[in-house]
This record gives sequence, structure tokens and C-alpha cells, in this order.
Amino acid sequence: MYGWRARLGVLVPSGNIVTEPEFNRVVPEGVTCHYHRFAFTGDGRDQDVMGGVRAAAENIAGAAAMVGAARPSVIAMTGTAVTFIGGGGYDLKLIEEMRRRTGDIPVTTTSTSVIDAFHRLGAARVSVAMPYIEEVARALIRFIEDNGIPVLKYQWLDKRGFEISEVSGETLRRLAAEVDTPESEAVLISCTSLHTFEIIEDIERELKKPVVTSNQATLWNMLRLAGIEDKIEGYGRLFSRY
Repeated sequence: MYGWRARLGVLVPSGNIVTEPEFNRVVPEGVTCHYHRFAFTGDGRDQDVMGGVRAAAENIAGAAAMVGAARPSVIAMTGTAVTFIGGGGYDLKLIEEMRRRTGDIPVTTTSTSVIDAFHRLGAARVSVAMPYIEEVARALIRFIEDNGIPVLKYQWLDKRGFEISEVSGETLRRLAAEVDTPESEAVLISCTSLHTFEIIEDIERELKKPVVTSNQATLWNMLRLAGIEDKIEGYGRLFSRY
């Protein structure tokens, strides 16, 4: 039977083309992913991006109920910005809304998973590389610091919408190196629309510290919440050690 070990219910922003292939290449045998898209817009001017990010949350509870019909072991709302835009605790409000529609199924979000990953790695101070426009980027920094983790250095690329999925791995490698500091205990590459799985280990070798990415942290957290403790090689310390 498909998903005999676990079924993962994954809510994906409507324009995201990265999360599904990245998850599908990593999930262990016996684990299946079941996806449902929720409406997300924000390809226009800055205020449209912010409005689209905030409006996306309105669709979440219903989307969680839909994917919940597949009786998944855990549900995650992906799309980093959608889950941090309201500051510290905003992700927990979204989780509570989803739980009201899904009963006792464990629920998480990408932003929640990123914070959980920092804690598990013991990363008390971090650096952040982001593709976002400035307003969204600064909202992420506030969210991380609201969760008690100082951000020592950060940069953004001023990208929006589908532009984000077109950012090259070489650009991300360079950006990660630029934001790193000797005091940072991990580097976050944020956004589930970024292709990162091919470059995580290379960047970790270059920087000699853990690298966390949005899709990596989300899938790692989902697997652990589902009781799947497999250590997976090739996608960073988070998967291989924790």
C-alpha cells in the first residue's frame, strides 16, 4: 500500500513549482506526499506582494480540511512568507486555525519548522539569505528575532513571484557566503520557491556550518512529526544527523 509508513499532507502556494519535486526526491520508501494548492498572488508592486501574502492565509483552513481527507499522518502549510508575515506567533495562529478543521492530525508550517530546525541544531545566532522584496525580508527578520534568535547578518534579492523560482544555485551560494559571519551558527536560505536541495551540502562544506532551507526544514519536521526517524544523506546536517 502506498504510504504504509506515513502520508504527508502538504499545502502548497498556487505558483510554487519547487516544493513538490524537492519533497518527492527525498521522502524515504513507504512515505508518500499528498499535495493541495491554495491561492496565492503577489506578482505586482510591493503592496500587492504584501497583500497577496496576507490574503493567502485566508484559504488555509479550508485547504487543510481538503488534504485532511486523505488521512495524512501530518499536515504542513508551506510557503515561508505566508507563515511569518504577521510576526512572532503568527505561525501558531495558522496552526490553530488548521487544527480546528483537521481534528487531531499534527499540523505545522514552514516558518515553525525553520525555528524548530534552529533549536534542534543548537543555532542560537543565525544569518539569513532571502530572495524577497525588502518589506517581506524585514518581516522575516522580525519573525526570527521574535522567536528569540538574533539575526547577525542578512541580505535580500528584491525578487517576487515567479522570479524567485528562477534564481540560480550559484546566486544562492554566493548570497549565503555573503551573509555568513564567524559568529553565526547556521545560515538560513529562506523561501520554498527556491531550488536548494542540490546545493545544501556544498554550502555547508564551504561555510563549515549547518545550512537550513525552507523546503528542507519543512520536510524534516513533517517526517519527524510523523514518527519517521530515518537519517537521510545528501541534504544537509539537519537530515543526516537529526
